Amino acid sequence: MKGLRDILDERERSVVELIVENYIVYAEPVGSTTIAKLMKRKVSSATVRSIMGELEQLGFLYKPHAVAGRVPTPKAFRYYVNSLPIPGLPGKKELKALETMSRARYAYTEEVMADASRILAAIASFPSIVVEPRVETMLFKEVEFVRMSRYTILIVFVTTSGMVHKRFVDTNEDIAQGTLDDMKRYMNERFSGLSFHVMKERIIQDMRRDREDLQDLYRKMQDTLDMLVGDEDKREVYIEGASKMIGIPEFSDVERLKELFTALENKERLIHLLDQYQSREGINVILGSESDMRGMEGMSIIASAYRIDRYSYGVLGIIGPMRMNYSRLIPIVGYTARAVTDLFNTM
Repeated sequence: MKGLRDILDERERSVVELIVENYIVYAEPVGSTTIAKLMKRKVSSATVRSIMGELEQLGFLYKPHAVAGRVPTPKAFRYYVNSLPIPGLPGKKELKALETMSRARYAYTEEVMADASRILAAIASFPSIVVEPRVETMLFKEVEFVRMSRYTILIVFVTTSGMVHKRFVDTNEDIAQGTLDDMKRYMNERFSGLSFHVMKERIIQDMRRDREDLQDLYRKMQDTLDMLVGDEDKREVYIEGASKMIGIPEFSDVERLKELFTALENKERLIHLLDQYQSREGINVILGSESDMRGMEGMSIIASAYRIDRYSYGVLGIIGPMRMNYSRLIPIVGYTARAVTDLFNTM
């Protein structure tokens, strides 16, 4: 099966790239005269107009008005993005801003993710998103039990990467703090360094042979772990800079802007979408309908995975109109992901 690049000849490829780049800057239909002036080899506007007509038939361009120029379609943007060279480093100004993260002192992993989202939005001038890793991939470090009342316990899980997860559980009996402290010591000694998935299996094994008076707490622990692992759509999502979309031509219509804000508020759908790219190396660009998410039509997401420890991956990126400056923004997203990974490796 032919790729997009294989079905175009050299002049057609050049015209597509020039139209996309011009449209990224000006957000207006592009005419043949403009492209003819930009071509490296001298070509008449009539020849360019003929090429544009062929590209329109192939689905790379469309003509919004009878006498206007052409606008690139998502197919053209996909071709353009796939044709970009391997990204290098961000520009000097962007690099200087991103390097402030490496000089900062973070006490908690949550601070890193929140700061990454803030800096990314400020540099890119588009909304940013950072999704924390899946709980089931994290490694357990320690647990703390806090007796809140006779029948309510606060369970605090800490991962080896420093992430904290809290859950309140109700018990069927009054469990003394001393018993909870024994349980804490036992779990921290037995399960530290194991994944939450393996930890669940070990608890089931221990329930079969341990003290009768702890069976209810064991069951509550298992239920709590099921809740942690099962609530993957409830993970923390850090979104910054949504207001940066105001004033962009594509969102001059208030209803269209409302649709976008609604999509950004639907964190469960965003998590489901970005989880698909946790195991993919490098930069991933999701264009418009490729996201299969309402409100994201005409939008793009530039995303990259970051690593929080040996097995745990999260995703970060930026969201903007399909008309983004990919050659500038892709290196920024890639560098941010590497910087976040390096920070977690040194914490």
